[in-house]
Amino acid sequence: MPADPEAARARVQEIRAIIPRHVSLGVSGDSVAAAGLVAGCDAWYSVIAGTLPQPALRITRAVQEGRHQEGLDLSEELGPLWELFAREGGSLRVTAAIAEELGLAPRRSLPLPIQGLDAHQRARVSQVLRELHLLA
Repeated sequence: MPADPEAARARVQEIRAIIPRHVSLGVSGDSVAAAGLVAGCDAWYSVIAGTLPQPALRITRAVQEGRHQEGLDLSEELGPLWELFAREGGSLRVTAAIAEELGLAPRRSLPLPIQGLDAHQRARVSQVLRELHLLA
């Protein structure tokens, strides 16, 4: 999904033109989800919503209620989190570290051979969560 709202809208229209009307269209990739929802996607298949539901819900509700710019702005506020996803090679390890930090999962929750984040990376996750006011 392109991050640019106009490009995202064009992409969604392109896909809708070739799929049956009864097929719903969703967006995956949390960093571009707001753009996808604004562009007309029916759903957001979120990684972070299960661990941090409130920010995801605020973004989704803003877009559903027609407050598109607010939804985009709320997503942009989570930019440091999206940057962590990109820096650490995806969302799985970062989301696991967040769940562990919040006490939602035990330490070293990922199954082997997947390696969790190291101490330095975990410290960065904690710092970002505090900056975003998602961790007390």
